[in-house]
Amino acid sequence: MSPLIVTEHSSFLIVDKPAGLLVHPTRPDGTITLIDHLREMYPNEFLSLISRLDRETSGLLLVGRGKENASILGKMQQRREIHKSYLALVHGRPPQSGLIDQPLDRLGKHQLSRIYMRQGVVAGTYPAQTEYKTVGTRIHPTMGKISLVEATPKTGRLHQIRAHFEHIGCPIVNDKIYGQPDNVFIDYIDKETRNEPKMARHSLHSSKLSFIWLDLPVLCEIKLPTDLSVIWLGSDLTSDPATHPTELAV
Repeated sequence: MSPLIVTEHSSFLIVDKPAGLLVHPTRPDGTITLIDHLREMYPNEFLSLISRLDRETSGLLLVGRGKENASILGKMQQRREIHKSYLALVHGRPPQSGLIDQPLDRLGKHQLSRIYMRQGVVAGTYPAQTEYKTVGTRIHPTMGKISLVEATPKTGRLHQIRAHFEHIGCPIVNDKIYGQPDNVFIDYIDKETRNEPKMARHSLHSSKLSFIWLDLPVLCEIKLPTDLSVIWLGSDLTSDPATHPTELAV
């Protein structure tokens, strides 16, 4: 499970991270991470993750090469000058397009939650906005109606896309935290009680990244990965004339 270098520039790298790969160590257990792979590929070079992805999320992220470049890119990230879009498979059919403008916070601060990291919409907390458009809708043989959406976060809150789509009633397909009772995730991570086959990863993919570097536009875009394409293409076209499925994303 190794990352793919999509764009190699003297000042930065754009990397396609596979699902299931941690971006950096979270505990001293020897798990090989994305940054470990990159340091093997670029020995004796300063590398800094400018953007990050959850373990199960696949796709593009930006890495700065050299302290000065990393500092510049980090400040661009803080100013929201690095733009990212995601492809996601969600349950149901969201409106054709929209802006989810709902504040997010760690849910356990406001109500009972057994999952420490779980985020939720809580009035008066941290502003969060996710713009989206619905690419198409299909009927999956076991999950029923699912949609392919392109989501563009306007803010950078933890689990923002996942929590926002849960809020509008269209949680991400195979998400173990959002759109599920707490015990689904608890049982999944409890190795002593988990007897079911390994659950598929959640259906979220970082597909597009763009910014301006030294007055030149940088744009990188990749398609839906194979595991998510299998779900999407294995579903039947819906008869709803308002949807407009496209194969451009897969």
